[in-house]
Amino acid sequence: MIRSLFLALMLFINICYLGSGVNAQESGKQYNSQYSPISVVKRLSYENFRNIKLLRAAIFNYGGGEAEVQKLIDQYADATALYFQDKTEEAANKFTENEREIFKIAKKLAGDYHKDSTAFITKGIKRNVQVNIERGVEGKPRDAVMDKYLDNAKMSLKKGSAIFDDYKYTGEKTNSSARRLITSIYYYRMAKQNLFMMYQAYSENMELETDKDGKKIDPKKEKEMRAEMFDKLLKEDYKSDYKKDMQDNNNKVYVSMEKRT
Repeated sequence: MIRSLFLALMLFINICYLGSGVNAQESGKQYNSQYSPISVVKRLSYENFRNIKLLRAAIFNYGGGEAEVQKLIDQYADATALYFQDKTEEAANKFTENEREIFKIAKKLAGDYHKDSTAFITKGIKRNVQVNIERGVEGKPRDAVMDKYLDNAKMSLKKGSAIFDDYKYTGEKTNSSARRLITSIYYYRMAKQNLFMMYQAYSENMELETDKDGKKIDPKKEKEMRAEMFDKLLKEDYKSDYKKDMQDNNNKVYVSMEKRT
């Protein structure tokens, strides 16, 4: 009887020990253990590379800059090196760590773009209302071009925000791809681009005073005046460094005139 109880106790201890060992081993996995490490490596080696490339300009313009981009690249390179050393499980862990870092950065950037675009569109709506009230007083119809660009901006903002809202409460340690958050950034850029075009349309259609002799302004001078008005409006309704946004809208890193010279 005592021998049977002793054997049963030893069996129970061994089972617990083996179970704890498996759990400890599983806890060392950063990747989703439902998938084989090789499948994780193959998927993330493609997805992470793509997402780093798509986020690069946004990180340089509005994120942590070169240092943050380099961190992502270093993580990706380390994971790749592990894979080519046949350390597949370590590589899967490193690629997953890289994926989480990309997601964290994309989420922060999407939040910043959301805030930025929402503030800009609010000012754009006020400007549109002001312009069309003045046109109504003068007996003119609404500016259809301005209205079109504003409607496009509203739609793009709505699409970007719908995606961003899905991830608002998602933890940074989740194994989620940053692709949809990158798509939301694209829509926020589209919203700002349409607002720029709205202001451009307004400045190009403004009536300018003629010179003292009643003659039309020299075309070159007129172009300069309209460009100055566009610049003034954007600095009033958006921000002084709006040219960075115009470059960023094309997914390009902004380089100031000071750095170019």
